Amino acid sequence: SFFFAFVPTSAKIALDSGVSLMVLLISRCLIGLVILAPLTYSLREPIFVDRSKVPILIIVSIISVCLIASTYHAIGYISIALVLMIIYLFPIGVALITTIKGEEHLSRTQWLSIIGVLLGLGILILDKPSETSFYGVFISAVGLLLFIAFIYYTGKLVDEIGSVTINLQLSFFSVILLIIYIVFVPVELTLPSNNYGWLGILGNGMFYVLSYVLFFIGSKAIGITTASVLALTEPLFATIVALFILNQYLSLQEFSGFIVTLCFLSLFLIFGYKRDG
Repeated sequence: SFFFAFVPTSAKIALDSGVSLMVLLISRCLIGLVILAPLTYSLREPIFVDRSKVPILIIVSIISVCLIASTYHAIGYISIALVLMIIYLFPIGVALITTIKGEEHLSRTQWLSIIGVLLGLGILILDKPSETSFYGVFISAVGLLLFIAFIYYTGKLVDEIGSVTINLQLSFFSVILLIIYIVFVPVELTLPSNNYGWLGILGNGMFYVLSYVLFFIGSKAIGITTASVLALTEPLFATIVALFILNQYLSLQEFSGFIVTLCFLSLFLIFGYKRDG
C-alpha cells in the first residue's frame, strides 16, 4: 500500500507532462518486465510456467487491462473520488467469495470493521460534492467486478506459481495485448515533454510493480481477504505522500476520516489475531 500510494502521483506527473494514457500503460508493463525478469532469475523462481496455466494467465491479463481501461474511462464521467470509493468496495467482494467457498472465515466484528474502514475512507475521500452520472457509476461498478475477479484469481495463481513469476507473466501478456490493441485501434502515442515526465513514467512503473509483488506475497502469507482489507490503507499513505510531496493539508473532515479508518482497521486486525490465536 505504501508503494502503491506513489502510483497516482507519478502517473499525474507523467500525464501533466504530455504523456498519453496508452504510453503510460504500456510503459508500466514494460518496466515491469525489465524489473521482474532479472529479479525472477536471481531469486531462482521459474520464469516460464506450465502450458496449462497460459489460458488463465491470458484471461487474468485481459481482466487487468480492462480494469485499468474502465477505471480511467469512468473518471471522464464522474469524479476520481467517487470512482475510487466504488473500487475500494473490492474487499467485500473478495471476502464474500472466500466465505461462500469456505476458504476463509471472518467474524461478525471483522465484517463490521470492513464497513467501518469503508466509512472512514468515504469521509476522507469524499470531502467535496461529487459529480454523479449513471453511466460513470455503471462503468465504475464494472471496474469493481473486474478488480474483485483480478485479485481473487491472481491470488489463486500466486499460491501455485509465486508472486514474482505471476507478475512477470501478467506484465508480458499485458504488453502483448496492448500492442495488439494499438495495431488495430488508432490511439494517441505521445512522449513526455520534459524530464519530470520521464521521471513520472519511471516512478509509475516501479511503484506499480513493487506494490503488486509485495501485495501477493502478503496475500499468500495472511490470506487474500486480510491482504485486501490492508490494501485499503493506500489512501492513507497517499494522503501522507501528498502532505510531504505536494504540500497539501488535511481538512477537518479528511483528518476525521483518516482517524476513523485507522481505528476500524486496527479493530479488524485485533479480532483477526484473536481468532487465529
